[in-house]
Amino acid sequence: MKKSVLTGLFFMSLVSFGEEIVVYGPESMKWIESSAGTIFKEKTGVDIKFIPIDGLIPRMKLEKRNPKADIVVGLTDINYLEAKKELLIKNYKPTTASNIVNKDFIIDSEWSVTPIDYGMLALNYNYEKLNRDLRTFEELKTYSKELLVQDPRSFTGEGFMLWTIAVYGENWLKFWEDLKPAILTVSSGWSDSFAKFSVGEGAIMSGYASSSLYFYQDGNGEKYKSYIPEEGGYVYLEGAALVNKKNVKESSQKFLDFILEPEFQKLALEKNYMFPVIDYKLPEDYKLVPTTDKIVKLDPEYVAQNMENWKKQLIEVLKK
Repeated sequence: MKKSVLTGLFFMSLVSFGEEIVVYGPESMKWIESSAGTIFKEKTGVDIKFIPIDGLIPRMKLEKRNPKADIVVGLTDINYLEAKKELLIKNYKPTTASNIVNKDFIIDSEWSVTPIDYGMLALNYNYEKLNRDLRTFEELKTYSKELLVQDPRSFTGEGFMLWTIAVYGENWLKFWEDLKPAILTVSSGWSDSFAKFSVGEGAIMSGYASSSLYFYQDGNGEKYKSYIPEEGGYVYLEGAALVNKKNVKESSQKFLDFILEPEFQKLALEKNYMFPVIDYKLPEDYKLVPTTDKIVKLDPEYVAQNMENWKKQLIEVLKK
């Protein structure tokens, strides 16, 4: 009996050994392969291949009939609805779902998406260059060619667009038209903007509140700062989902289970500079992340109905 059990375990290890799951997501989450992938392979014998994608949902639509990815990461509590409506993702409730500490972190009651982490958008700025603190959205308009933003088809660009819609309502496009002289570059995604910002190309960029941690840990806490405008902050959740394909790998489901385990959540905290969705003690320096009690929101269904049109409108403004 003992011999047959050992033989079975050996066979299972052979099945998983050499297997690979392909993960699509924003470039900022490449650590999923390099860091989380190492732990996941130790646990399961399965390799993770991460492919950075800007414009995640459009890419998934292109590959709908023949999906290349097994998992997508970087879906938000807003744009997941489009992926769900287009039947691009598949429901799966992780075996570790009970680890989630707050029911508000559950993005979809049908579990088409597993929450990874959460945070707030912010504006990052070079204090040494501006020689003053920033406080509002409106004062961005007073700068000429200093602002770095992302294409609204990218993960962060989409979030920043939605933030301005939540703040300005029907006048959001007018805000962008007035903001246009302040914009230096429209980057393909957050990583491109951050690379430019880090070498002094532009003094302000749309990004994340938690970037304050990176600046501090990198010894640049006095030079670079982050702020949430007085008009209101925008909270978002990031999630992961199974790609809807004919043959869903069991290892893909195991990866979603792994996301809600402490080892992965620790990496999301350290590598993604985001807050965990499970009960996990935050490092002391997380007190440096700016927050606000004034939160602006959008109805997900309303967003799903208008998202593509909003992106087209904003792209037209940015092209002028």
